[in-house]
Amino acid sequence: MVLIMAILMLVAAPFQSEEVQAASVWTVYKDAQKLEARGKYKEAIAKYKQIAPVFVKDKEYGNAAQMYRRIGDCYKGLKQYDNAVVNWDLEADYSGKANQTQISIAAKRKANMLRSTAKLYVEQQAGQGTTYKGTKFVPANGALIGAYAEMDKKVNDPKQGKYFTKQFPVMTGKKHAAYLLYFNYGSDPVLLAKHLERAEASGTALQIGVQPIHGLEQVKDDAYLRNFARMIGDTEVPVFLRFANEMNGGWVKWNGDPKKYIEKFRLVAKVFREEAKDNVAMVWAPGANPTYTIESYYPGDAYVDWVGVSLYSIFDPSLDPLKQGEDRSSHLDKFDYIYKLYGDRKPVFISEGGVSYMYPEKRQDKTSWAVYKMQEFYASLPMVYPKVKGVFWFDSNGNATERIKYYMLSANSRLLQAYKDAVANPFYLSSIGEKASVSYKQINNSTINAGKLKVSAYVKTWAPTLSKVTYKIGGLTVATTSAPPWKAEVDFRPYKGKKIELSIQAYDSSGKLVTTQKVKVTVK
Repeated sequence: MVLIMAILMLVAAPFQSEEVQAASVWTVYKDAQKLEARGKYKEAIAKYKQIAPVFVKDKEYGNAAQMYRRIGDCYKGLKQYDNAVVNWDLEADYSGKANQTQISIAAKRKANMLRSTAKLYVEQQAGQGTTYKGTKFVPANGALIGAYAEMDKKVNDPKQGKYFTKQFPVMTGKKHAAYLLYFNYGSDPVLLAKHLERAEASGTALQIGVQPIHGLEQVKDDAYLRNFARMIGDTEVPVFLRFANEMNGGWVKWNGDPKKYIEKFRLVAKVFREEAKDNVAMVWAPGANPTYTIESYYPGDAYVDWVGVSLYSIFDPSLDPLKQGEDRSSHLDKFDYIYKLYGDRKPVFISEGGVSYMYPEKRQDKTSWAVYKMQEFYASLPMVYPKVKGVFWFDSNGNATERIKYYMLSANSRLLQAYKDAVANPFYLSSIGEKASVSYKQINNSTINAGKLKVSAYVKTWAPTLSKVTYKIGGLTVATTSAPPWKAEVDFRPYKGKKIELSIQAYDSSGKLVTTQKVKVTVK
């Protein structure tokens, strides 16, 4: 009778979690489950919120994570996605404390797919920028554009006299600063000679992805390695030497032994610096995932000149938290981990990447999705990650892994046009030694000048694509724009000397308002 009365008192005081006794927690949990199953999400949330703090207090973090997952799921049922995100973030935090790494990663991924954010920027003349003293080929402002185009016969067919160094700029409407090639360690370096000649003739750099396909044991300080380094060093071509990339992934033979990997990377760096010297920059480039193994493979600042990352998006609805067959992930956000980890220490860049225009498992065309993700990525990258120093597009289709890839620009006219428009941005540089003339300043909760300013925004919501964004001040619409980076000119002169709140309203592809994000600024 006493236990029943305790439970009744608990239900009557849903937010007084300190009154929940350990013996009654699971009874309340079962009641909450029943309510959730009947679609009574508000009532279920109240009960889950009673018992989650009890688990936290008792340091039962795994159980606490489970409660916050349930709360998030209930908010999802109510279509209150911002509240769902808050609780899935808590699920990620507490499952991490419980050493449930994979659950934590999945919870954070789920939260990020429904997270709504807006960052507001003003365009300005480029300042001094970041050059990373002593590091080769780094633009002060802007990012070098590059591509892997060897497999695209539209631009590269040696039998027909076509070479990507000449034809890729024709197809895309802009000279590219560098091209990616792959080279199997142990092969004759002479195989690279023609590529080096063409790169020198066209005034472009090369990123050479050196892959020890027979394992790290084959890499030694011997005549082969030194001859290879001397051959590269005898040219005038700037070379980004990317040794054994994506080492953090189980799909490569050089994964699994970080200590040995570091030893071999340092060896290659040492030999190339002794034999090739000034025209080679050493690139260390993991894959974007898995993130939890990346740092264990880092060779050290003394051996790494540039940090790259492989960054791909292939349509995948299996992770849609709303189970609506959508891919709500952000291609741009995948760069965040590497950028924040190394961007202050080393020049960082996307050493290869792309957005696939097909859903391979279903052979469904996803061009509209891919075009939007590409457009958003190239438009937002200069604002959100201003220290990025290069971007290489993987211009190829293939079946090298379990998922067929569709990135080839010449095979999709809409994707090609989107790419042309994207790299036309003056932030993207055609040659080493150039510097971008524009930069962007984030103005969330900051001070701006009273004038007509060019504003842009990075807006992310649970909607996979957006059709327009409006800017409002004091309830009045001051600008409407229809494509990332949501650029518009806003006259701030009427607000001189005031603190104002600028509302950023985003609409999905059907024209429905999906989020309103507010940014406070002081106009001087």
